[in-house]
Amino acid sequence: MPEDDPTSATDPTGSTGADSPPWLRFLREESTPPEPPSSERPSESSRSDGSRGSPEPSGAAGLLADGPAVAARDLFVTEPLLGDRSRFVQEGGVLLLKVDNYRVGAADFPAMAARRAGSGQRRLELLKFTFMLRELPAGRRYETVRVRILLHPQPPLMLLRPHLAFTDSHATRGFSSEFRPMLTGLLRLGVRHTRSGSVSRVDRLPVVTGVDEGPAGFGWTFQAQDGAPLVPQRTQTVVVAELPPDATGLDGTFDAEAFVARRVAGIYEPRRALPRTPPAAFRVELPAAG
Repeated sequence: MPEDDPTSATDPTGSTGADSPPWLRFLREESTPPEPPSSERPSESSRSDGSRGSPEPSGAAGLLADGPAVAARDLFVTEPLLGDRSRFVQEGGVLLLKVDNYRVGAADFPAMAARRAGSGQRRLELLKFTFMLRELPAGRRYETVRVRILLHPQPPLMLLRPHLAFTDSHATRGFSSEFRPMLTGLLRLGVRHTRSGSVSRVDRLPVVTGVDEGPAGFGWTFQAQDGAPLVPQRTQTVVVAELPPDATGLDGTFDAEAFVARRVAGIYEPRRALPRTPPAAFRVELPAAG
């Protein structure tokens, strides 16, 4: 019988994308990034317009990591009862822990970005979202989680990361076969030989997919794969929105849903988990442009 031996490793370049500005790398880490060498530090004059070096934080929605979440979406599955009755049972959920915002400029992006028509009349704001999956009861696991953000009004996005992140799944399939040489067959000898080997295969499976739906909002879909399960942990994502120059704040709504698998007799059965309340509202305050 063939045997599979899957192992996986998440693509380290998938979280921001190869076409992202170099300074975006610091957003992969929760802690403050180390200071760059003095030869690479931008001068004060180059920072005066906020268009050089790493962007400086200009505010946040809600409190930081130790405070309450900005918004929460508790998820429920429908569980049948005797007869035609059913009930809602909570299974997991998604927290929007915080939204950090950073003022950036066109010069922080590839040169062509500054040449777009009307680029001088837009304010670029980088929004970093921090999510957290709620823990599940024993015998449950997340298969897919979708988070969606809608800003009012929804601005165009210059950048959305991660836009596509993969995990590499390595599978090795063994085989064996028996054969009898032609000569031994003619002589009617019962001599048989066995040969065996293996075939390796590497599949790239998506674990995060960024979604930009234009006026309908944006978000990310997280998928569990072999060797890359969806577990409760802090996850960060990034967008750069094009705003009017006089914008003072952003109002938005946060929504989520998931497929949660329940183990029954050793087999995982996925069920759709949905919130029972309207999308949660939040607000990001923006400092005055200066």
